[in-house]
Amino acid sequence: MAAVGAISFFGTACSGSDTSGPVPVTLTFQVQPTAVEAGAPILPSVEIRTNSDVRQTVTVSLADNDCGATLAGESSRATVDGVVTFPGLAVDIPANGYSFEAQVLDQVARSASFDVLAPDLAAPLEQHPSVCIRDIAHGDATSLTWVPEGDLLWTTDDNDNKLCALDRHTGECVSVVIREDLLTAFPDAADCNDGDGNPTTSCSYTSELEAIAYQAERGFLYAINTVNDPSSPTIIDRPAVFRLRPGACRGCVEYDAWKPLPDGYTYRAAVGIDGQMYISNGANLHAYDFDSNTVTEEPAIPSIPGTITGLSSRGQTLYALTGSQKLVTVDWDDSAITSIHDLSPVGIQTAAGLSVVWDTVYVLEGEPKNPIFVLTIDSDE
Repeated sequence: MAAVGAISFFGTACSGSDTSGPVPVTLTFQVQPTAVEAGAPILPSVEIRTNSDVRQTVTVSLADNDCGATLAGESSRATVDGVVTFPGLAVDIPANGYSFEAQVLDQVARSASFDVLAPDLAAPLEQHPSVCIRDIAHGDATSLTWVPEGDLLWTTDDNDNKLCALDRHTGECVSVVIREDLLTAFPDAADCNDGDGNPTTSCSYTSELEAIAYQAERGFLYAINTVNDPSSPTIIDRPAVFRLRPGACRGCVEYDAWKPLPDGYTYRAAVGIDGQMYISNGANLHAYDFDSNTVTEEPAIPSIPGTITGLSSRGQTLYALTGSQKLVTVDWDDSAITSIHDLSPVGIQTAAGLSVVWDTVYVLEGEPKNPIFVLTIDSDE
């Protein structure tokens, strides 16, 4: 009686006398992904071929995805005669250098790289490829500032309690300052009395590193610890400011001084303008002086329409980012709002930080993995 042919787990036929073992399924991108606008389906549709005619389920995912983009469309499909097509695949965050990873069983293949282009926005806003934070775990970045020494964008991460210096163009983290570095430089910042009369409990000046700002006129970088939840009955965080200087190497810092900050302010964002530091408190901006460690009670300008989550300046123009995804520009000399831009079409979910460098606006997304959206504003509009 003739031997019965068997279908292996890998999808290739072998006879009863074949002792060579099953041949693994291989994957090939027959139609590679091409450049596409954010949110639009990739055309022509990605197509993958296997070396097996047996029905297999192939799954595709984003492989190079430092921006934390979402892949829309049906990403898991079965082959027909060894081929599977993925119509409708779309990526939501514009950035360069994405690629797909395809998998069937334990076999994996990588596509060619492709770019996701910025969509057209209503004038005067123009969007560009995002900066993706690379080579570092960054789950909750909350602030952004530009330091011209080294052309670096500095961020704070209030979950991991660290500062990171990013290459403004590549997103590479070239330097990190962690909580322990601050405590080594400023050991007295570790002493904190929560005031409850219990010596076994304590509070922290470094457990909620929330804001960062650069004062160009004096060359100081300010990192601010804030209170996460002022309404909590057991507040652990205490507001504090750590003053640093850019060091001799790119991304290096020198530790200058620190101070506990006055209570009663949120310190969600900070900015240097006209040689003076300012901190945000809800919708208001207050002057802060490090030497006297005082915050002016009277707001410096009329209230911004919305809770301030990011601040930056260029010349005599103040830029304020709000939690409602608005970018507000203020003429500093006149204390007057000159424009309000709705950033919702950009794709920002949580507006976390802001930095304006020359004619480019960088907006930090507060959701993992914290992409930095890049915009320009046509001043002629």
